[in-house]
Amino acid sequence: MDKKNKVDQVDEQIIHILRHQGRITLQELGEKVHLTGQAVKNRIEKLEDKGIIQQYTVNVNCPVYGFPLHALIRLEAGIPQKIPLTVFLAKCGCPVLHCYQITGRQVYMLFRSMEDQKRILLKLQKYGICTVDMVLQSLELPET
Repeated sequence: MDKKNKVDQVDEQIIHILRHQGRITLQELGEKVHLTGQAVKNRIEKLEDKGIIQQYTVNVNCPVYGFPLHALIRLEAGIPQKIPLTVFLAKCGCPVLHCYQITGRQVYMLFRSMEDQKRILLKLQKYGICTVDMVLQSLELPET
C-alpha cells in the first residue's frame, strides 16, 4: 500500500466493524473506536476518497434467497468469441449472482437449480472447456 492510502489502526477497526456490521450508526461506531460520530464520518469519507472503501453492499443468504446450488465453474477459455463472456452471461437466461475472473481460468456462478446449471454449461461450451465443482457448504470465519 502506498503512503497516500496508508491507514492507521483506527481506520482498520472502522473497516473491520463496517464489514461485519454495515448498518451500524456512526455514533455506535464512534463508541466502539473511541471517537465522536463526526470524527468517524470524516474518517469514512477519507477512506472513500482514497478508494479503500468502494461500495456498500448486502450479503445475501443465497439458499434462502432461492439460489441453493453453488457451483464453481472453471472455464478454460478457448478462442475469443464475438460476444464477450460477460455479455453472454447477462443475456443467457440463467440467473448468475457472481462471476469472477481468476488467474488462469475463470467463472464462479450460483444457480437456482440443476436445470439452470445444465443449460448454461451447454451454452458455455462454445467459450471453452468447463469443469464444475459443487460447493458443499460455506464456512463462516470467526470474528477477530
